[in-house]
Amino acid sequence: MVNSDYKLKMQEHNKKQRYIQWGRMLVQVIFLLMLFIGLNKTVKPVFVLFLLLSFVFGNYFCGWVCPFGTMQEIFGKIGSLIYKKKIKMPRGLQRYLQFSRYILAIIVLTQVIAAFVDLSGLNAYRTFNQWINEKNVQILSIAIMGSFLIIALFFERPFCNYFCPEGIRYGVASFTRFFTIKRDVNACIQCKKCNKACPMNIEVSACEQVRNAQCINCFKCIEACPVAGVLSYGKVGLPKVNLPFHKK
Repeated sequence: MVNSDYKLKMQEHNKKQRYIQWGRMLVQVIFLLMLFIGLNKTVKPVFVLFLLLSFVFGNYFCGWVCPFGTMQEIFGKIGSLIYKKKIKMPRGLQRYLQFSRYILAIIVLTQVIAAFVDLSGLNAYRTFNQWINEKNVQILSIAIMGSFLIIALFFERPFCNYFCPEGIRYGVASFTRFFTIKRDVNACIQCKKCNKACPMNIEVSACEQVRNAQCINCFKCIEACPVAGVLSYGKVGLPKVNLPFHKK
């Protein structure tokens, strides 16, 4: 009887997570199509709304809306058909390399070397938008954008992880969120499937509450968890502001 109840619980859990991922995919496709048909400027106010929502619910923009993030996921799925196992950055390096996008953002914002070097081509997110809407971007910019998509065949969201200055505002805003992914420490079996599923290389299995600025609320960790209820998304207490590399 216990096994039967647990199987039903797992079936409901898996069904719910499939619906969430299908819904996320639908939202991603809608915003990607809007970009392709030239409605990107029309939906920009929605991006501001997602930024405001990040303060309460966490970063949904990068995992649900961002067109270039969606393209990286598409290429990642294509890569999975060829190479089942994605490359993961070693935990020790990940702790420091994820600061690279913050360093890039500081350079772009301060424009310290703007008079000497044009760094706009390094922003693949903007290049992708310009390529769709303006058709007038540098060959080097297109090459950089294409390189990230090729890398995405083997490595989950390479641009999002280490180079995207656009995602920083949503990640920093999410430090204050009152809703996040939670882990039931007592029920967790430490299989670490959540770590493998996370495209942002977060060590979910070491968190009680995921407050990492890298988290994009894709919920792939919850989908991958083999024990129903161990990982869930919900309300938490007053947040502690941690740096991106902190585990908890």
